Amino acid sequence: MKLFSITLILIALLGLLAYTNPKLVNYDQFIGQRITEETRKDKDPVAGALGSLLGGFAANLMTKQTVRKDFVFFSTYDTAFGNEHIRAIGFLNNFYITESPESERDE
Repeated sequence: MKLFSITLILIALLGLLAYTNPKLVNYDQFIGQRITEETRKDKDPVAGALGSLLGGFAANLMTKQTVRKDFVFFSTYDTAFGNEHIRAIGFLNNFYITESPESERDE
């Protein structure tokens, strides 16, 4: 009975991971939010307004440069734009940045 319970819990957990594996559309929204947040940190109100207005457009362009590898239970996202690189892992409908651009690391 104990083995059956453990097996059932494991199947349920793997099913949850597979169901909540984010898609590329979700990554697009995540990048758009990150761009908006980063431009709001800037003290210049013009840059903040432009970031809010153009954040979705920039995120869409970045998503077009993204390679998604789907591993059923999680996905990896590799975005290259110019000399900059962003790598992220997506699971449970969340994204975790594993490598960010050089400009963000310097701050």
